[in-house]
Order: sequence, then C-alpha cells, then structure tokens
Amino acid sequence: MSYRSRSYDQGQVQAQPPSALRIMTALLVAFVMVSLLIFLAGRVPFVPTPLVDTGVTYKDYVAKDTILLTTYGNTLEGQVHIPIEEAKRLMVERGLPVRDNPSPTP
Repeated sequence: MSYRSRSYDQGQVQAQPPSALRIMTALLVAFVMVSLLIFLAGRVPFVPTPLVDTGVTYKDYVAKDTILLTTYGNTLEGQVHIPIEEAKRLMVERGLPVRDNPSPTP
C-alpha cells in the first residue's frame, strides 16, 4: 500500500453536478407518484370497525341530577328539596320575597 499522493490530471473524470433536465425529470416523477397516491388513497377499500366504549356516558352523569330535580327528598346538609316544576309553580303563585327595609343601591 502506497501513501504517495496521486496526481488527478488528465486521465480522471471529475463528477459533474446533475443537469437541470435530470432534476426536473426527478421532480416531475416524484410529483406524479405523490399525486397518484393522494388520488387513490380515497379509493382503497376500507371498512371501519366501530369502537366499543364501555366507559361512563352522559346518562350516568345526568341521572343523579335528574332524580334530584324531579323528586322530593332531604339533602346531606339536612335541607329539603322539591321538584323543580313544583318550585316554579310556587314562585309564580307566591312571587319573590321582598325585604321590609330595602337598602339603597349605589
């Protein structure tokens, strides 16, 4: 094995940069292939399978509140609650409470 430097004069062919025609041809081929992939992507037969969600649904969240708003009962704080429709009817019948000595508003 020799460590002498070689002279790259006339006998060697130097690498030339690719021509503009080759670059344009490669870009055109890449564009056509990507366009075909995008165009045919929607035509591939795909059958979606439904996902089964066994978690908590909105009905589970709403059920407790619906029961509270539609029934009579006691709260944990010791107060009594009535159905919302009954409360609306009583508000229309009796009106809102009024103070005897209202404070002036600023």
